Amino acid sequence: STPVEGESIANDALQFNVIEKIYTTLSPYNPTCSDFKIKNTQILHYPYDVKKKNNKYIKGYWKELWTLDACGNMTQIPITFYIDKKKTTFNIDEYFLKK
Repeated sequence: STPVEGESIANDALQFNVIEKIYTTLSPYNPTCSDFKIKNTQILHYPYDVKKKNNKYIKGYWKELWTLDACGNMTQIPITFYIDKKKTTFNIDEYFLKK
């Protein structure tokens, strides 16, 4: 099973990396909150601008919206995932974590 609920197509390791980034980014803005949970994930845009080689993605990106519950405060966080030959990376718009 995956660490987050919902539609996310990121693998477990990538989901854990996203969760860690959200937590470390959020902590300075919410020092009294240590209880957070990803409540849901939605795919905003399936992989596009995709290239495959030997039936494996080597280029492309997709977008998801993760819903975070931080001590009762719900925040929706858009995340863009980038595929390249070596690995998939992600970018979180930190503006949404600072609200």
